[in-house]
Amino acid sequence: MGRFQKVIADYLETFQAGDVSTAFHGLLEIDDGALPELIEVFQQTQELGLREFLVRVIWESREPGVIMFLGEALLDEESRIWRQALDGLVALASPASLELLLAARTRRFSKQPKAEEFRRWLEEAIQQTEEAVNLKRTT
Repeated sequence: MGRFQKVIADYLETFQAGDVSTAFHGLLEIDDGALPELIEVFQQTQELGLREFLVRVIWESREPGVIMFLGEALLDEESRIWRQALDGLVALASPASLELLLAARTRRFSKQPKAEEFRRWLEEAIQQTEEAVNLKRTT
């Protein structure tokens, strides 16, 4: 049993009851040590709304250690998940997040419309991240 399992479960129950704001802010206020447990919950659930919510909470922690998780979420089939991953990688705006975004250009899709949508979002994210990384380098 994880150290944060009970508090995470309580906030996820709050989320399921419809109080998204309280759940979101409550999860963000937990110690950063809870991030691996939040990632584990994401990996174990199939519920799309909850998965999307968890990706957002995880990237909003602004911890560089979640970049690899976001890279994995970027490969998710569900657009709601990979969009959250893109948002997080842009928000973290680091050379590591830029590297993952650039690598995602090679991602393959079985359906062309999904590929086109992903590419549009990806290229915008790359541009925003490049600008932010370059700005950080010059300041």
